Amino acid sequence: MVGSGTDTATRAPSRQDAFFDRAMYVVDVQGWPPGLVYPPKPLTEPVVAPDGARLRLWAAHPHDNRHLPPPAADGVLLDTGRFSLANGGNRTLWAPKRSWKVDLDPGDDEVAGMSCLNLKSMYNDPSQMREALAWRMFGEAAVVAPRHTYARFGMNGTYRGLFSLIEQVDRAFLKEHFAGSSRGNLFKVYCGQIGPGTLEHRVGPDGDDSGRQYRSSGDDPTYRLRSYSREPGADSYDDLAQFVRAVNGVGLAGGDDRFGSDAFAESVRQVFAIDGFLRWAGLNVLIGAWDNYFATPANYYLYNSGVAGARDVVSKPYFTFIPWDYDNTFGIDYFGTAWQYTDLLDWPGNTVAYWRRNGDGRTSRLPLLQNVLRHREFRRYYLDHLEHLLDTVFSPAAVDRVLGTNGEGGLWDRAARSAYLESDTPYGAPFTGRQFTNDEVFRNGFAQYELRHGEEFALGIHHYVLMRYDSARTQLARLRRVDPSGSSGATFPTSAEPVPGRG
Repeated sequence: MVGSGTDTATRAPSRQDAFFDRAMYVVDVQGWPPGLVYPPKPLTEPVVAPDGARLRLWAAHPHDNRHLPPPAADGVLLDTGRFSLANGGNRTLWAPKRSWKVDLDPGDDEVAGMSCLNLKSMYNDPSQMREALAWRMFGEAAVVAPRHTYARFGMNGTYRGLFSLIEQVDRAFLKEHFAGSSRGNLFKVYCGQIGPGTLEHRVGPDGDDSGRQYRSSGDDPTYRLRSYSREPGADSYDDLAQFVRAVNGVGLAGGDDRFGSDAFAESVRQVFAIDGFLRWAGLNVLIGAWDNYFATPANYYLYNSGVAGARDVVSKPYFTFIPWDYDNTFGIDYFGTAWQYTDLLDWPGNTVAYWRRNGDGRTSRLPLLQNVLRHREFRRYYLDHLEHLLDTVFSPAAVDRVLGTNGEGGLWDRAARSAYLESDTPYGAPFTGRQFTNDEVFRNGFAQYELRHGEEFALGIHHYVLMRYDSARTQLARLRRVDPSGSSGATFPTSAEPVPGRG
């Protein structure tokens, strides 16, 4: 039975919960080399802070009219000279307002148990709210995913602007979200040496389909492994190969019909947190997030925690899908695709325009998604959860409450003042390098107007949700002729299911 819905993963609130519950922080760097404040080339490798440099972090009120308000009553939460900075992201690497990654010395200089701070510049997002909204929705959908808050960033006394502060997927994340199972293998997936991270089955000329087929010898791997396991052979990639064989039905009889079999469903369940993935997939297609295991396909994590009782995570793998990078969502497009109308089941068909722009005229190859949706039980869970999302977190009224653009507080109330402080006038270029004027932030973020900026087209979030909601309801009505509402028999959890045997 898919999706029992038993909430066995509930845990006590943690220091990180409290950290991300705060509305706004100030991250202030002093003594940074002037030539590296606006480096001519991105700092793709971490630069260690020079002697005398300091990084401090404290909570702030989002309505404060000062660029970098001083610490409030609870004081400075972090003050260290042991840190490094690097630029992050893809599209933002060369942007005037770049994203920054702060690495701290583990131990004494951690903040809320974290040794990394991700400061995302939201360069593509005129509303300054898209990632905040997406990560909140994933949390409410019981998907293992990073958390979000906001920060004002300063360097050498100059305000660098409003940033998203997003939880890094690393060892601290795994300890927080996979209690008792943080010594596994974490894969970050890119478009790299062996192409996009499609999870297609790979076989060598000699018939070898072991982990060697997913490793890269160069400095641009598609599947990048960080192993926290102490067992010999943990870095063999053989666990990833076993996962790929399972989701591609390798070794099962029956051609394409094998994906509808009980044997396929059982082989997937043994190695993969399938319910959480299906919940991710439904929400991902609703919010129009294409820069992940969709159009690209890349830009996501896979974590092999191993099953309970197995010291060797490679021989007994159990993978969880972890999403990443959600600024290109809720109606942001560069390819002429109306993401609000895309098909709920035919994900590859939705990517025609993306691949036409990217050169080869094909569509994305997504066996993990396509194969599991061929199985009736998995497909029905996916569709029932989609309907659940439309009834709850993705209803237009629910989204409007979170945005708070109707005067009820919310994300706009948290972000607006800090965003406006990036420019001295409504129509002038922000001195932080943000590509959108204050007027464009207001029109797309508050007034919910559509915006065209170079190759980028952005709907207002509210109008995107209205159109996506209606489109999804219409599609579901048609799909329910084959898969009736409630036919999965599932109820849906409020927190992610534990690794088997660890509940």
